[in-house]
Amino acid sequence: MGTIDLIICGFYLIMTIVIGGLVGKKQHSTEEYFLAGRGMSWWPIAISLFASLFSAISYIAMPGEAYNFGCTMLVSGLVGVVALPVTLLVFLRFFYMLKLWTINEYVERRFSVSLRVVNSLIFMLGRLVYLGVVLYATALLLENALGWNPVIAVLAVGIFSTIYTYMGGMEAVVWTDVVQFFVLLGGVLLVIGVISWYTPGGVLGIWETAVEHGRTFQLGADSDFWDFSFKPRISLLALLLGLPFAVLTATDQVNLQRCLACKNFNEVARAVCWSTIGNLPVCFLFYFAGLAVFVFFKVLRPELDTGMKGDEAFCRYISVYLPTGIRGLLAAGVLAAVMSTVDSVQNSLSTVFVKDIYQRLLVPGRDETHYLSVAKLVTLLVGAGTCLFGVSVLLLFRNREIPLLEVSNLCLGVLGSFSSAIFMMGLLTSRVDSRAMIFGLIVALPGAVYFAVFRYLIAVPEERIGFMFLSLINIFTAMGASYLFSLFSSRTSAGQRSYVIWHFLRRGTAPEERNPEV
Repeated sequence: MGTIDLIICGFYLIMTIVIGGLVGKKQHSTEEYFLAGRGMSWWPIAISLFASLFSAISYIAMPGEAYNFGCTMLVSGLVGVVALPVTLLVFLRFFYMLKLWTINEYVERRFSVSLRVVNSLIFMLGRLVYLGVVLYATALLLENALGWNPVIAVLAVGIFSTIYTYMGGMEAVVWTDVVQFFVLLGGVLLVIGVISWYTPGGVLGIWETAVEHGRTFQLGADSDFWDFSFKPRISLLALLLGLPFAVLTATDQVNLQRCLACKNFNEVARAVCWSTIGNLPVCFLFYFAGLAVFVFFKVLRPELDTGMKGDEAFCRYISVYLPTGIRGLLAAGVLAAVMSTVDSVQNSLSTVFVKDIYQRLLVPGRDETHYLSVAKLVTLLVGAGTCLFGVSVLLLFRNREIPLLEVSNLCLGVLGSFSSAIFMMGLLTSRVDSRAMIFGLIVALPGAVYFAVFRYLIAVPEERIGFMFLSLINIFTAMGASYLFSLFSSRTSAGQRSYVIWHFLRRGTAPEERNPEV
């Protein structure tokens, strides 16, 4: 990268710190730090929802997926759209009416404080690992673009993200996400625009070439998408089995925390609708960028193709073959993509620790000034943990030839499946109590380790189980075991049963808060 490119990247990084500093002057309580004072409008929340959970892995992984396999994986995005009415009007409305700080407050009210702590720890571990994957994605680019040692790249991005999250809390996270979204979207449009300029037929020519090489939607009768087994990477079976669990996006702390920051539920509804429906066309742009890079290396400049995988090819194109200036904008786009997720998850991790563990169990009853100071300290510690997990994921996956999109789904899916089982049983049945749920999690744990390690990580590619099934197996095992246990021993109280979703649907009102401590 040239001097101009470095100046562009540097300007972008400094701008994020400035936003964090300006917003941070208004932080005087944990409600302002964690939930932006519960006064945000819908449109920045919509962009932040989209940017935080979409962008970090997808900036590299989605183009890489299209380069390697085509666009079929994009079909999985329809699951969220189909589930949107139930997710929004039932589950998100229910949680918003409870006026929560964290989703784990619900777990305590429905089950017990011990399961609240267990789920908090699962969330923190899973998201720290996920942040490691996010920084791993960054290292792929910065190693190719600047020749940086990937460990140094992980540390640099982790530190910058931590600084402005520490300074400004949730409001800084949301507004930097807005800026980062337009930076990353502009970057991917530049890739498509530059390559289409040199491609006969332009954008249409890229698509026609991708069709010829089998890199679009592989949904024909002979496609393994219709194979009802556990081997395909993506299949109709996996999507159908996963559809009921799509509503659990409402229980994700990173998502829910943004919704709780809205001034009323109408703002929540607008934000979630625009974010969910807008996800598909924007995701398609990222897949199309991967097709454009495929055309560049396979058709326009085949002499440059060294057998690279899609993740590496996209990074190589950005860092080597784009003109000076545009290259810097693309690098800033990748930084934006990564940092928009890092800041969001860091803020949520700090919220969960302070509200679910520190304030609830360790040091209750202190004033807001104390908890705000602890929140900022925890954000710094989370930043250090983020860097540590980033280096760990880099060392673990670097030479395993597993696409980045699968790395992301493996880390989030396996650990998140335990939380998914907790919420499914808590929301849908009044029979399962805390003891039964913990029993189900213990039963599911050996299978989770076996399938993730022996049937995926160390298995030869031809024998790997489809990665979309890893979480589903864990969820069904935990749910089944907990329900069977509850048949012999169930002690749910009337108050706990009031937090089952059917109770809310019958009465139209959320149960009264039983835990004023938090």
